[in-house]
Amino acid sequence: MKIDNAVELVKEKLPEKRFIHSMNVAKTAVKLAEIYDGDAQKAEIAGVLHDYCKYDDLGTMYQIVTQNGLDSDLLSYGSEILHGPVAAVIMNKEYGINDEEVLLAIKNHTTGRAQMTKTEKLVFIADYIEPGRQTPGVEEIRDLAYNQGSLDKTIYEISKRTVLHLISKDINVYDATIACLNYYNYSDERIKDD
Repeated sequence: MKIDNAVELVKEKLPEKRFIHSMNVAKTAVKLAEIYDGDAQKAEIAGVLHDYCKYDDLGTMYQIVTQNGLDSDLLSYGSEILHGPVAAVIMNKEYGINDEEVLLAIKNHTTGRAQMTKTEKLVFIADYIEPGRQTPGVEEIRDLAYNQGSLDKTIYEISKRTVLHLISKDINVYDATIACLNYYNYSDERIKDD
């Protein structure tokens, strides 16, 4: 799919505020790709499409999870978690996107996971730090991503903040998010920097 087609597809489906967010994520992902020697084209298209299913009917999303053999644990979560995996399936089956990195970036942009590809990392971070985000502490994360040279440390900090936020609200934490937090935890010497 060409980027112009992706933009048009998202523009037709999403509310204006979410469309602007998607464009900001795409631009931020491209900027990060330039810094970290990533694939800017893959990052851009995944950024544009990542929230395609954000407002889809929950029942329909559950059906897509079941019919496509996605992780059955997803059925315990709402659209905040489901929209990424469901969008990846739709982009593959209905729009012919078969680039695994793009599909993984769309699928995991909310939850993260252990051992993400570079494109996944770029979109995951871009979704958190795009200019429209006003989350408390986002400036620290932007500084880490843009100026301190580590995708992995940035992912760890985002995952940690996400998990702490969910716990403070008594919201269940999806297993992949915990796996992401544990994998990118630099107090554990399993991994080195990017």
